[in-house]
Amino acid sequence: MKKILICLISVIVIIGIVIILNIKNKDREKELEITKEINAGIPFKWEYVIEDPNIVEFKKSYVIRDDNKGGLVGGKVATNYVFIGKKEGETTITFRFVSITNEDYPPEEEVYKIKVDKDLNISLVTTKNE
Repeated sequence: MKKILICLISVIVIIGIVIILNIKNKDREKELEITKEINAGIPFKWEYVIEDPNIVEFKKSYVIRDDNKGGLVGGKVATNYVFIGKKEGETTITFRFVSITNEDYPPEEEVYKIKVDKDLNISLVTTKNE
């Protein structure tokens, strides 16, 4: 009797773990993270423009790597930009690497083609540097 009860509880626990992992994975599909790097101490920053903000929305950004601890000039700083899908469709997110001190300096651009499906899962289709 004890063995049957232990087996039954074990099966219920395993099923619960699988369900929780599936829920967490579904949430991840609903976010797209794009990582951009800069070198600390240079007068540049990344800006983004969403072509159709009805399809994709910026959620948040956060630093994932900061080699600039202690004021190290030139240390890498990596930031994740997180986007979510709002409705089904395709659009682009253009990241521009712009000078914060010289408006005449031509920016570098990277264009990301994004697709959102009917379940609001968001995915990267292509990337193009301009």
